[in-house]
Amino acid sequence: MRDSTKDTAKPASSAAMPLRGMRLMVCGKGGSGKTSIVALLTATLQERGYEVIAIDGDASNPGGLARLLFGSREGPEALISFFGGREKVVCPVDDPAPLTRIGDSSPVTEKRMELAEIPSRFFVRAGNALLFQVGKIARPCEGCDGPMSKVTRDFLVRGDQVTLIDVEAGLEHFGRGVERNVDAVLIVVDPTAESLLIAEKVSRFCGEMGINKVWAILNNVGTEEIRSVMIEELQGKGARTLGLVRHDPKVFKAGLLGTALGECEALEDVKAIADQLEKAVQPGAVPPTHRTAPAA
Repeated sequence: MRDSTKDTAKPASSAAMPLRGMRLMVCGKGGSGKTSIVALLTATLQERGYEVIAIDGDASNPGGLARLLFGSREGPEALISFFGGREKVVCPVDDPAPLTRIGDSSPVTEKRMELAEIPSRFFVRAGNALLFQVGKIARPCEGCDGPMSKVTRDFLVRGDQVTLIDVEAGLEHFGRGVERNVDAVLIVVDPTAESLLIAEKVSRFCGEMGINKVWAILNNVGTEEIRSVMIEELQGKGARTLGLVRHDPKVFKAGLLGTALGECEALEDVKAIADQLEKAVQPGAVPPTHRTAPAA
């Protein structure tokens, strides 16, 4: 992270667990499967011994990560309420000032959150994973979800947890600068022209913001021909590819029925992506370009 406030001390085993302390944002076109990828990455990193903080920053997705991680239609209390709700938190476009706690003017970006100070109603814990839900659109005409974007942008936690951030679909989060406090950006790309164009723009925007750890994850790939076309298109658009997730009927069924994701082929693919990600973030690593296995 380019923020000078980031903790510099690393545990002795950080070389073996290079994602410790990193904030990873997952974005993409609506329906590309970014929330599923976040859920599968959460399971994968837990299995490897990481502590994971998953942040559901998509106000327009009613089920979101709570459904895919726990099979629950309701998540924890909205995290924005901890910071005073819409009455206190202002859209970062209207007020770019950092997020602050109630009764404390110190920016969270300078005085990071301690998990112990957050009441348990604001998160759901399962094993070594914590789920926070920034907030959801609950009523018609309630207003812009910009204040929630500020919470997503500035909710920095002290410790070695890996933070996975699921943002709203498309590119609006760039307009609000949610990427200011992330270490890497993962773009989930499905086999559509719109998804490829978004990947091109995200790669360019990240370059303009000084974020050099940005990769595309091909998702819902059904054939070798589709894989080849997607990689060629992404290369032509200047987007680097980290890995591939095959079309998986179990993921499709979980999406249809609103159930949690379990063991599936997609999970095995995400484990391979996690391997590449751990290698790619290490100092001096040669960034992957299109290291993907052929689709089955």
